[in-house]
Amino acid sequence: MIFSASKKRWLSAFAAVLMICLCAAASAETYSLGDEADEIATIQTALKQLKLYTGGITGHFGEKTQTAVKKFQKRYALNDDGIVGENTRLALYEAAGITEGSTSSSSSSSSDSTLLRHGSRSESVRRLQQDLTTLGYYNGVISGHFGSKTEAAVMSFQRKNGLSADGIAGSNTLAKIATALGNASSSSGSSSGSSSSGSTSSSSDILLKHGVKSDAVRTLQMNLKSLGYYNGSVTGNFGSLTKEAVYNFQKANGLSADGIAGKNTLSAIDKTLSGKPGTNDTSSNTGGSVQKPDTSMKLNTNETLMKGSSSEEVRKLQTMLTSLGYYNGNKTGNFGPKTVDAVMAFQKAKGLTQDGIAGKKTLAAINADFINGTTADNNKNPGDNVAGNSSMANNVLYENFYNWRRRYDNGEYCTVYDFQTGYSWRLRIMTKDAHMDAEPATSQDTEIMYKAFGSKNTWTPKPVWVTFSDGKTYIGATHNVPHSPQHLTDNNFNGHLCVHFPISMDKAESIGKYAVSHQEAINEGWEATMKLRK
Repeated sequence: MIFSASKKRWLSAFAAVLMICLCAAASAETYSLGDEADEIATIQTALKQLKLYTGGITGHFGEKTQTAVKKFQKRYALNDDGIVGENTRLALYEAAGITEGSTSSSSSSSSDSTLLRHGSRSESVRRLQQDLTTLGYYNGVISGHFGSKTEAAVMSFQRKNGLSADGIAGSNTLAKIATALGNASSSSGSSSGSSSSGSTSSSSDILLKHGVKSDAVRTLQMNLKSLGYYNGSVTGNFGSLTKEAVYNFQKANGLSADGIAGKNTLSAIDKTLSGKPGTNDTSSNTGGSVQKPDTSMKLNTNETLMKGSSSEEVRKLQTMLTSLGYYNGNKTGNFGPKTVDAVMAFQKAKGLTQDGIAGKKTLAAINADFINGTTADNNKNPGDNVAGNSSMANNVLYENFYNWRRRYDNGEYCTVYDFQTGYSWRLRIMTKDAHMDAEPATSQDTEIMYKAFGSKNTWTPKPVWVTFSDGKTYIGATHNVPHSPQHLTDNNFNGHLCVHFPISMDKAESIGKYAVSHQEAINEGWEATMKLRK
């Protein structure tokens, strides 16, 4: 029997409807203009493969996505309403050859029977990314979405392991990855120092000593800083300051004091962090009490401090940079070479122009870090009761975003505090319109944020407290999914994220469903904040 082209399209659409009935695991989510979700990125990928969409893979359902969806629906005799319901979604994925991989979590590696390729989105892709990260081929966000970075990492692995470099992770590639992982885990001589996201300290079978550079050293420095033994910058480089801190910790805890962090030392650090005996109370470096910094101290951002300056403001600058771990000289009030070096080190860490001059942006960033970063404890486990939440809650403001958004310049830094888990991380402000677009300041901030969201990327809004350069803290809500455009390239976050603040619900409804979901999260967070107040 011969069918006309229109009847063929009708039969194709009918087959898609039948698939809905037969597929028990099918998603019931509907997407339309204004929505943001992981699934939308896959929809955009499918439309792009069919040459119907020319925009970016953003996860945001904009007008270009809507137009492309309508074109697809017309082509396949579907209701061309520009809304991706189940009929459209399944027909689209079938036409583009996109399959959603296995979501089984029973396997600890990516070696499932699933064929993983560009556009796939699943738990199997997430495990693939984790495995390739462990093997040193992938340095992107563990998102579960098979994008260009994942494809490049697969191709690199395939080339180095004698496989056809097509960027598709099939059974042969996944088996090779599993073998490589087995070899890596059985090797006792590895010194990569890569620490897992759930660990509080470096792995106890790694030997960390002077000259080693790794993520494990970075974690060691963070932990020793938390315990009051290390006052340098968290760089990941095991230098003389780190060696001295390890030596002092060992001496204070009855260990062989050689300045090398081996199995016994790392285990003792873990135990000390778990029990937190005397954390931030005493330090063996000085033999005396560690004074908590006066976080009411604030630098005047209208004054520029540079080499040759001499004032009480310079003394404050030196004091704050000391507390933040960038300055180890005397607090003389004289802006000399050591202060220049400290300012430049801070600027480098924050992505600012490294000129050694403390101007408005640099001073604002120091203010924000000093007010928040010096008291943040990012070694806490999710769900821990966070000491100080009550006093912090007293200062949180619920104010309409449109009334204060222009107080802060684009390029400034702010600190996000998740009062539910105790994690805090810094963001750099990019734009402020209906909400604030921002990006994690460093890769370390990205890592901490990822932990706060339960080690997954999600569009689901999380209520948070956000403190800006003037010390004011506002209730807000944010997600942690990167989407274009991207400004910072060295923070391991391939795009920007959105932070929403209070606006009227009428205004939110006029913007769209996603804005409403953020306002609902903000209101829930505000209720929780009120309960925390003394």
